[in-house]
Amino acid sequence: MLGGKTHVTVRIDKNANQNQPVAVSLVIVHNEALFGKLLEMPSKDWFEKREQIKRDYREGESLDYWEWEWVPDQQVPLQELALKPGAVGGLVFAGYNSPGAHRVRIDPLQDIVIHLSEKEFSVETLKK
Repeated sequence: MLGGKTHVTVRIDKNANQNQPVAVSLVIVHNEALFGKLLEMPSKDWFEKREQIKRDYREGESLDYWEWEWVPDQQVPLQELALKPGAVGGLVFAGYNSPGAHRVRIDPLQDIVIHLSEKEFSVETLKK
């Protein structure tokens, strides 16, 4: 895969995460073994283990990540993310209070819209 840029649009409902802030991580993975592990990891585990994962897998080599915390009804400007070549896949994790994996696989080559709602979130792929 070539490097480049991806754009992330964020829409946040007034009652997102049952009216609580939402931590969101967008992770671009360059290591196939790590990607396989992360595909099975619910967001709760990602947020609990991410610091150790970042120590075990070097940023810029095995993974790149962006992290935010947004509040319900927040207006978020368009996020433009610079990508390095060689990604095998991407994931978005959202720290929701409700049960569920709260993890979505993404194609790093595509622009996306993250929609944070009351009990879950969704990711829509946009055509470039």
